[in-house]
Amino acid sequence: MSTPTVASLLRSSQALCGQVSEKETLNHGICYYSRRFAPLPEANQFREVLIEDAADVPRAFEQTERWYQERGLVCWRWAPADGTASDALRDFLGGAGFRERRYTALRLTHWPTFSPSPSIRVLPARAMRPAYQDTFLRSDEPAAPEVRGCRTHAWLERLDDPPFDMFVALDNREPVGRCGLYQVGDIARVIDLHVLSAFAMRGVEESLLHHVLGLSRRLAMRTTCVQLCEEDRAALQLFTCAGFTPDGSIVEFERSVPPVDRPPP
Repeated sequence: MSTPTVASLLRSSQALCGQVSEKETLNHGICYYSRRFAPLPEANQFREVLIEDAADVPRAFEQTERWYQERGLVCWRWAPADGTASDALRDFLGGAGFRERRYTALRLTHWPTFSPSPSIRVLPARAMRPAYQDTFLRSDEPAAPEVRGCRTHAWLERLDDPPFDMFVALDNREPVGRCGLYQVGDIARVIDLHVLSAFAMRGVEESLLHHVLGLSRRLAMRTTCVQLCEEDRAALQLFTCAGFTPDGSIVEFERSVPPVDRPPP
């Protein structure tokens, strides 16, 4: 469903891809690609996909696959353009090793009333790079070692982008979580809220959100939004309590089975 919040999130997603990727336009969408971050879906994906006739999907897929293969890469994700029906893509991509992922788009409708935990300090990640990196190294998120290392490097590189403000939460000087605010024009997007599992339910999430939303308020951003997996009920509840309201949905297709003739990274 296309809404102003969905449009804001898609616009910010393009900018996020542009932080770590180059891009080239094909007939039915835009190829974002990066050899440095070859294993990452966020760095190698086909976005703004616009296909009106279902009969064109196989041809578009073949062209896209060939384009990435010629560069020694894999296209890990397809993201339809705003307002594009995804039924034809779902039917075809499901048989090509992709799985549908659905996200809820939320926008901030009122400022949260909860207070940060007095035991949690929230500091800028630019000044705390080792602590920020530690939140990746100690994370128990499921990922292959090469993917985890590549993602860590990519997010560290993002810190150099001025509109990207990332923060680290410390509990007794120990890094326990991170969260950022990404600004694209008058859009603020809350991004990468992550707390180490050993410190869940200790007020770290609330402290990080209180900090980034306070920044959004000081910057007087027109829209503050976030994109969450539909299955992540805990995150949806947290952001709802923080003043966010669902406003549309986003569909993407992520590769779950590598191609048979996958080129080396």
